[in-house]
Amino acid sequence: MINIFLAILAIFTIYYIYFITRVRIGLSLLHPAKRLMNYPKVSVVIAARNEEKSIGLSLDSILQQTYPLDKYEIIVVNDHSTDRTNSIVQSYSYKSNQVRLITLSDGDKQATGNKLLALTKGIEQASGEIILTTDADCTVKSRWIELMVAHFENDIVFVAGPVIEKNPESFFSKIEQLEFLGLITTAAGLIGSRRPIICNGANLAYKKSTFLTIAEYSKDVSSNDDETLMNKVSYRKLGEITFAIDSDALVTTHSSNTVFSFLVQRMRWANKRGHYEDKSILITLVSLYFFFFSLFSLVVFIPFESKLILPLSITLLGKIIVDFFTLRTGARMLQQHISLPHFLIAELLHVPYIVITAALGQIASIYWKGRRIQK
Repeated sequence: MINIFLAILAIFTIYYIYFITRVRIGLSLLHPAKRLMNYPKVSVVIAARNEEKSIGLSLDSILQQTYPLDKYEIIVVNDHSTDRTNSIVQSYSYKSNQVRLITLSDGDKQATGNKLLALTKGIEQASGEIILTTDADCTVKSRWIELMVAHFENDIVFVAGPVIEKNPESFFSKIEQLEFLGLITTAAGLIGSRRPIICNGANLAYKKSTFLTIAEYSKDVSSNDDETLMNKVSYRKLGEITFAIDSDALVTTHSSNTVFSFLVQRMRWANKRGHYEDKSILITLVSLYFFFFSLFSLVVFIPFESKLILPLSITLLGKIIVDFFTLRTGARMLQQHISLPHFLIAELLHVPYIVITAALGQIASIYWKGRRIQK
């Protein structure tokens, strides 16, 4: 029985190493943006719900772009906020013609927990040829629009960009920052290897025409609408997808700060059953989950079988090595620093965290800003 279990673990370990190696190779195939030669009209669309503490900083950063002022607009969609978000955005719209406010009607409340509805309303009224999306609690660098748009050459219709967490102060937030950097690195590497699976909606750019082509996109209720769109673009061969590795294209967001909020956020991200048109993506994710589950099971059974210590040690060491060198590649591209002690601690927590959050994300009721997310 033990030999069968170890054989299964070996198979999934080989697959995991193959997967991470593909990510690292994909990173090497990405290139910085070329010099921007023309300036298409751009619409930055932000869905905001109860963001009075951060929406001002976000708008300030977007209004300080190197991109020509007459070539971009900012559309903020107020998603039934109960705080001062609406009035703050209104004050910006009075001062700048670039800022537009759209408020969802009471009839839209039936789409509870559906951030996609707010984004869709904004995109439908956007005048830009290219849509950029970010979150209301994020800030961007001054060349953000310029660099994201510069990647639209040849057949590119979708550009994913890097997101980092802002100046972590607590011990846990530093661990979380590394985990988040790992997700962004994985997303970039998969896109570079022409196998796009994940991305982050806090930094995306795509052609409005591509969005509109995917007619049923507005019917999706997945919380991960950003990935749903990217997966459909890839599966339906609507154009090429790339990742902006330029450090000045970085979008900065806030960390969760607490273990509970971190776990809830990751469960929300894992809450994505049945939304893949390309079923091979589901096979990939299930295979990766079984690697983590097998490794987790190995730890659980060690007290009952000491022979498992050696294979556990070898597997963990191999995982740590491939993870570190891949993460270091991504960190160097984005000019980020990796603390080795924090990395090692994050690696020890990686396996149980993946096993638990991925499982709970499929069965638990997930809430976002006071509203239940529909599955």
